[in-house]
Amino acid sequence: MSRVLAEPTTWADRVVGTVRGLVGFTDQPTSEEAARPGRWLVVTVYRQRDDVRTHVDAPGPLSRMRDEIEVTVRPAPGDKGTELGARPTASDGGSADLRRALRAALRETKSILECGEVVEPSRPGSSHPGPAGQVLRAVTARAWGEGRL
Repeated sequence: MSRVLAEPTTWADRVVGTVRGLVGFTDQPTSEEAARPGRWLVVTVYRQRDDVRTHVDAPGPLSRMRDEIEVTVRPAPGDKGTELGARPTASDGGSADLRRALRAALRETKSILECGEVVEPSRPGSSHPGPAGQVLRAVTARAWGEGRL
């Protein structure tokens, strides 16, 4: 009798996809999101406005996407730093991959401005070779482009 084992990464991707489907998360925008193309993604950076503007104009994570996005820098409410906002310039609001990349670029920019480097979770996320470790590694790999800022 022969056994066929699935690739761990394929198996983990299927599990992540199943869990996302169960909780109602899809890559397809909802009708409400589709009605609002070009929604702003905003992070608050604890730095002066001039420092943030200088860094945004210099080479960095956001400058790689300069042709596809619009960027704004304004004071944060309550004098709590600076709000750095970005949105896709595409009329349809951009693809899910573009929005993921934009989220990751905003997080990286915030981390560089506040800490001087991109702070990441310690590697590896789990050294467990079993299915739970595979799922955790797959989720951690996509975490920068998902979720709230």
